[in-house]
Amino acid sequence: MLQKEEIERKNKDIELSSQKVAEKAEELARASKYKSEFLANMSHELRTPLNSLLLLSQMLAENDEENLTEDQVESAQVIYNGGKELLDLINDILDLSKVEAGKMSVYLDNTLLKEIKGSIEALFKPVAESRGLQFLVNIERGASKSIFTDSQRLMQIVKNFLSNALKFTEQGSVQVRMFNEVRPGRFCENTWVAFSVKDSGVGIPKDKQISIFESFQQADGSTSRKYGGTGLGLAISREMAELLGGFIELESE
Repeated sequence: MLQKEEIERKNKDIELSSQKVAEKAEELARASKYKSEFLANMSHELRTPLNSLLLLSQMLAENDEENLTEDQVESAQVIYNGGKELLDLINDILDLSKVEAGKMSVYLDNTLLKEIKGSIEALFKPVAESRGLQFLVNIERGASKSIFTDSQRLMQIVKNFLSNALKFTEQGSVQVRMFNEVRPGRFCENTWVAFSVKDSGVGIPKDKQISIFESFQQADGSTSRKYGGTGLGLAISREMAELLGGFIELESE
């Protein structure tokens, strides 16, 4: 009889503990949602005055009326560059908060791989050449001609990886490959359209290859001091890839 009562008491304790854990999890989920919504709202509020600042500083830096001194033009350019970096940070925070709050919209459509290739080359080939780097974009034989996805979000992911690749590669090459990859699924094999970005730059230590996909994380503290950046690009890319039904893998030596 006593043993039965002891078992019932322990079962009740377990039930209460499970309820407390569930309540705590729900509370944390609400807090995370409120945080993301707050960041999204704040980002919108900050962008409006910042865009005005960027427009005015750009006009001053261009000095079309030629009524400013060289120092004044240089100061205007410094203001514009600083404002642009701040806007990039705000946009990153806005994107991440939208994804975390479940408010990121996706618009799926068939997009030709050759169009993606053209966009990548137009955006990044001049940058690579100015740094003396070889830049190659290749659609492999047998690859699908198109992909059903949100092309804007896909390009945002690719741009984040290519920006990092060019930033951390001082000599050598940056290569982009598009190809089909077959992987085993739960019931059958699945064919994925894969995008590979490979560079000859500095590698990422093994112990940092997971943490760099977390918000505001970089390979080490000196990275942001030397190269700049917010540490949000890879976190956003991972979230967006999952939103589009894909995933990201990293290999580094």
